[in-house]
Amino acid sequence: MLLNSRLPINDFLNNNFSCTCGRIHSVPIQQVLIQDGALKSLPDLLIQNGRQRPFFLYDSTTYKVAGVLISSIMKDKLPYSSYIMNQSEPTPDEKTLGEILIHYDPTCDIIIAVGSGSINDLSRFISYKLGIPYLIAATAPSMDGFASNVAPLIVRHMKTTYEAHVPFAILGDTALLSAAPMPMICAGIGDILGKYTCLCDWEISNIITGEYLCKGIEGIVRKSLDTIVSQINHVKSRDQGAIRCIMEALVLSGIAMSFAGNSRPASGSEHHLSHYWEMVFLFDGKKPVLHGTKVGIATIAVIKAYELLMSKYIDFNKAKKLAELYSYDDWVLKMKDLYGPASDSVIELELQIHKNSTKNRIARICLLEEHWEELRQTAAQLPSSDTVSGYLSELSAPASPMAVGIDKSTFINSFIAAKELRNRFGLLQIVYDLGLSEEIAEEVWDYFNN
Repeated sequence: MLLNSRLPINDFLNNNFSCTCGRIHSVPIQQVLIQDGALKSLPDLLIQNGRQRPFFLYDSTTYKVAGVLISSIMKDKLPYSSYIMNQSEPTPDEKTLGEILIHYDPTCDIIIAVGSGSINDLSRFISYKLGIPYLIAATAPSMDGFASNVAPLIVRHMKTTYEAHVPFAILGDTALLSAAPMPMICAGIGDILGKYTCLCDWEISNIITGEYLCKGIEGIVRKSLDTIVSQINHVKSRDQGAIRCIMEALVLSGIAMSFAGNSRPASGSEHHLSHYWEMVFLFDGKKPVLHGTKVGIATIAVIKAYELLMSKYIDFNKAKKLAELYSYDDWVLKMKDLYGPASDSVIELELQIHKNSTKNRIARICLLEEHWEELRQTAAQLPSSDTVSGYLSELSAPASPMAVGIDKSTFINSFIAAKELRNRFGLLQIVYDLGLSEEIAEEVWDYFNN
């Protein structure tokens, strides 16, 4: 079956798609049900698929939101176990993983993640390691990882993406989803708006590094973007139809990641900035900001950086001379300063790939120079930074780093350090290769302050 981004979500499930990219795409999710009353189908769905004892995982918030409803739905249908974490916003790290495993009932044969975000990532990873399926009962349309096959976790203080598996099924009860806190709904929109810059990064990486790019998968992600933008005007009224469309767009984005086998179709420089800010907040003991909220802000920052970069005269010879001055020892000292307790993981990655070495950097600069006009044309397809800022402002959502407590030092440092989180080419690597990281970051910061 040929991959077609216009297909409904359930047409993507349990099928193999022969794609023009030369690969076969598939996603082993059995069912996606997004509608009013979707949770009522839970017992029958479990029974029909041979599940005998589910394990429900809640945090303190999602239990208040959905615990009583789920208990009433499951009553007299199937035996089950459950665990309610004390935290309202659990951190997806080693400590939390251990806590869940201590309370897990080994007689259970499926994990049901009640919530979104961290609950989803934790359940995905634990169920994968235990070799059992998991199901998502979503309580907020707040992020695009519902259908993903990877789990971003914080291990040794570093935000790292781990191999996992997709959920057995995704249930989105629009009555619950539309009642979610507005900041969580806006976070889901911010996460999808980030696809503007991640797709731009992906296309540019394909041009410069030859990285695999699938136009069919890209089309799915653009469909999720178009859906989100078309529904923004209906979000404040909590219209269930609009919320259903947003949830479907988030699931589509996750399906795109599963088709690609990694998070590349949905994560670029905007996510790297967001992850760095998250880590700094953790180091400083600050209350975390919703992932999608940070991604939305970072998307504006990356678009503005592209606008500034493409308006400059680039002295490629100067960039090559700067690359020749690179000192690995100085870079290590910088990473220890900017990453603190997480620096070991960053340094370990660089020792494996040497992406900052003079040889590799100069090779990329030569390719940037050769393809610069093509890159300009690619970046020109982005909406303006003001347009994306307007989308968030229309929702009364944060649209600047200052609005969520990110100070100037953290912001500037993120443009220098965030690219070290992944071996991926994009805006942040480009400005580094050209010796413009701090200059561009300062100008973007000034944009937010005007």
